[in-house]
Amino acid sequence: MMVGSPPGRGTVRSPSTYEPRIVRVGGDGSHTVDATCLPSTSPSRTRSAGVTGVRDTTRPLSGYTVSAPHPLIVFPRPSYLDYSALRHMLHTDAPPSLPPSRKTESHSRDPQPSSAMVDSDEESNDRILRLPTRWSDQYRHNLLSVSGDGRDLTYHGASCSGDKDAAAARTVQAIPAACGIYYYETEIISKGLKGHISIGFAGPEVKLSRLPGWEANSWGYHGDDGCSFAAEKMGTKYGPTFGTGDIIGCGVDFTTQTAFFTRNGSFIGMFLSLTADDHTFTPVFDPSLGPVFDDIGKNVDLYPSIGMRHSGEAVRVNFGHEPFKFDIDFYVLQQRNNIWAKILQTQPNASLLRSCGINPDPPKRTLSAEESKEVINKLVLSYLEHHGYAKTVKAFAKQRERESQIPQPLNAATTLAPTDSDVDMTSPQDESEDAELEHRTKIVNSVIAGDIDTAIEGTKKYHPMVLQAEEGLMFFKLRCRKFVELILEAAELKKKMRRVGSDVEPGTYTTASHDDSVIEEMDGIYTDGMDVDEEGGVAALPHSATTNSFGSSLITSRARRRSSVNVTTPDGELGSTLSHYEAALHQAIAYGQTLSNDHKDDVRAEVRQIFKRTFAIVAWEDPASAGGVVAEIVGHAAKVALANELNQAILKSQGRPVTPLLDTLYRRTAVVVTQLGLMGIGGAAFADMHREFLEA
Repeated sequence: MMVGSPPGRGTVRSPSTYEPRIVRVGGDGSHTVDATCLPSTSPSRTRSAGVTGVRDTTRPLSGYTVSAPHPLIVFPRPSYLDYSALRHMLHTDAPPSLPPSRKTESHSRDPQPSSAMVDSDEESNDRILRLPTRWSDQYRHNLLSVSGDGRDLTYHGASCSGDKDAAAARTVQAIPAACGIYYYETEIISKGLKGHISIGFAGPEVKLSRLPGWEANSWGYHGDDGCSFAAEKMGTKYGPTFGTGDIIGCGVDFTTQTAFFTRNGSFIGMFLSLTADDHTFTPVFDPSLGPVFDDIGKNVDLYPSIGMRHSGEAVRVNFGHEPFKFDIDFYVLQQRNNIWAKILQTQPNASLLRSCGINPDPPKRTLSAEESKEVINKLVLSYLEHHGYAKTVKAFAKQRERESQIPQPLNAATTLAPTDSDVDMTSPQDESEDAELEHRTKIVNSVIAGDIDTAIEGTKKYHPMVLQAEEGLMFFKLRCRKFVELILEAAELKKKMRRVGSDVEPGTYTTASHDDSVIEEMDGIYTDGMDVDEEGGVAALPHSATTNSFGSSLITSRARRRSSVNVTTPDGELGSTLSHYEAALHQAIAYGQTLSNDHKDDVRAEVRQIFKRTFAIVAWEDPASAGGVVAEIVGHAAKVALANELNQAILKSQGRPVTPLLDTLYRRTAVVVTQLGLMGIGGAAFADMHREFLEA
């Protein structure tokens, strides 16, 4: 997958019919930080202690006023950032329920190999990327004051006299490149006498005594002359001047490494063109305006920054505290669509031919459209076969067969044919594969349905090596599941018996004696690894769990014996239910004893742990409603997990991959895209695979 800048940079197009969804080289450290420049505490990049000219960031520099911390102003993440594939990492403030980033010690934006790219994306998903939310109290010139909510900047004191003097401030947090596009707006509360206000971005070590755009690694749009500045003295004519009451928007597009500005809700450089055909207005960009500042932020962290020069100048920022004047959501949507369209137009690399088993020695080029289609068909077919979608596999194969047939021209022979007859195109090998798929599907579905006997019989017949592998570990797991199913069956019959018995005359029947009658049969059942007291209860279990009528008897010691109770056995439905309940209970007990005896000498830790979990469920009268770990052991999800494990074991015994190739490619690609986004490759932020493939 290739991610890059969209074609026609700087153009806004109407929405498509289908709506889908840092690592940068730091400075060389050879320069000296100006006395009026405060050092960086960028959350995504920290210079090493050995870099010359970098001061201790734990102490404020002399001449700068550091205000007491203000109360935290919390607001939701701006909606336009929902278009980022890494939106789950973007937070206006780190939520207390989330763990701190486990990668805070790695601040370099240099592209380093990551284990997450191969093994798991767990660490990447745990990361929290803080968004700018306020002006910094510390990283500001002492002639600027910050309001209590961190949104207002006001110039105080004498106006700057020389062309080189100014007062600037930046935010606390840098802009994460994972945003893809970042945007904020500034309202000019007062332009003062001359309106020497610069709005833009700055790196972490830019002097605070200079306007954004005057120094290297700073970019600004100046209100007094409408010029854009990027480390230049004279500036470049860009847009209109701005003053009191204007709202200036400032954005950075990491997919193109450019910036853009808006004024009072309108994109600077854009005008509406009347279309002659349908008399509609289409957004058109003036090529001389629009996006500015090529390669902005390519080698440095970016912070929103504003500078002023004269007394009375004041601004108020909106980082998402309230709705924006400009429709940034629509703008970001268009850019995201452009990126995704470019991704879809990119032909896969020929190495996929080898991965899919189509060509072991593929050419070193991109695939043709026909080859790409063949790869996709192969991936889809292997996925369907892996999960046992037998009918879908057959339908898919027939569709491929029809598409591969060359249509014949109509003639008398074809037009006069009374009927079409299907030709059996299946080979003995195809029939064998179909049969194997059906057998495997039946085995897996039997486990999910709780019919463990059928699953074991089918596996013994068609895949005997699976039950013998790893010293019979899979066979043991299946038998443990059968014991669970037997216990659940007995529990259901007991509940039914109680419902039926609620109408029986009191005193005519009690279940205790019938449950106690089977206690002696349980002597010797596997209890190794469980704490059993003299009364037969399981240590650490709640009282309600150890006093049920049949469960505790399964793990009772020899100290407890059958009690003599005179019972009048009822007739009718209650008697029938009682009979079935006793039979089910005896069957579960007998099976549990056999299972315990067969594996009592197995000292493997995994086997002992499975035994412990399996036999512990009998301490609950109704394991299915017990909740917690017990409910997990007996629940449907446990059967599905076991069925999946058995399916993988069968595939492994046949020399097939245990995970579908399509699944593997998806997961690896998703991890790579995430890593690219964290490295600062802006286009990766709009390669939202989950939204495009799983939510569509």
